[in-house]
Amino acid sequence: MDVRNLLNFNKNKVMDKTSNDEFISTLKQIKEGDRLLREDFLSRYTPFMLKAASKVAGRYVDIKNSDEYSIALSAFNEAIDCYDMTKNYNFLLFSEHVIRKRLIDHMRKNKRNKELPFSYFENDDEILENYTIFGSNIGFEDVEVREDIIEYKEALADFDITFMDLIANAPKHEDSRKLCIRIAKVLADDEELFRLLQKYKNIPRSELKKKAKVHSRTIGNHRKYIIALCLILRSNLELSKSYLSLTEKGGS
Repeated sequence: MDVRNLLNFNKNKVMDKTSNDEFISTLKQIKEGDRLLREDFLSRYTPFMLKAASKVAGRYVDIKNSDEYSIALSAFNEAIDCYDMTKNYNFLLFSEHVIRKRLIDHMRKNKRNKELPFSYFENDDEILENYTIFGSNIGFEDVEVREDIIEYKEALADFDITFMDLIANAPKHEDSRKLCIRIAKVLADDEELFRLLQKYKNIPRSELKKKAKVHSRTIGNHRKYIIALCLILRSNLELSKSYLSLTEKGGS
């Protein structure tokens, strides 16, 4: 297994077709006017709406006495009504986008009544096109994974590393990948080395080569890859940690 597989795990994920068909069938019935089913659906996805609203508001959003929740609920209903059943994009990601837009509109309207909302300038078609990379896999857990990947991308950016860098710099040979993982573990487990990494945004090469017992050139040749692995080890990305474990054991 290489970095390209790690970054595209959503494409490779085996879907539960029955579960997906049931979800689409439920949406279809709701859009056709089943009010009781809509109420049940809204109740079931209340935690999702609250989390989406909290992320935009930057604070905890509760159901009671909360304008943000009311707007999120309205936006979720809007997403149901506007969702195109013929397109292959993720409904929950689409609804999260609608919630975000409506809340941003609300917050900006309260601050500057004459200012056009940020969402006015967004291209919905381009955004929905991007959602198709997730296929029609509509589980709530996939939104969680998406948020984790976004956080990881931001962490990499602090070190001037992109996902394309990882694809380009990933070692081709299994032995090299295993060696990089071992070096990254030394870097992640040593608090002083990790502190230096964070402070200078670079690997403390002379110190690390002694502790990992490797040549300095090895670290230099795989610098970005080792940093990326180290950040995974220090994160809560369980799927990515599983990738490291499989790679160490020789998995593909």
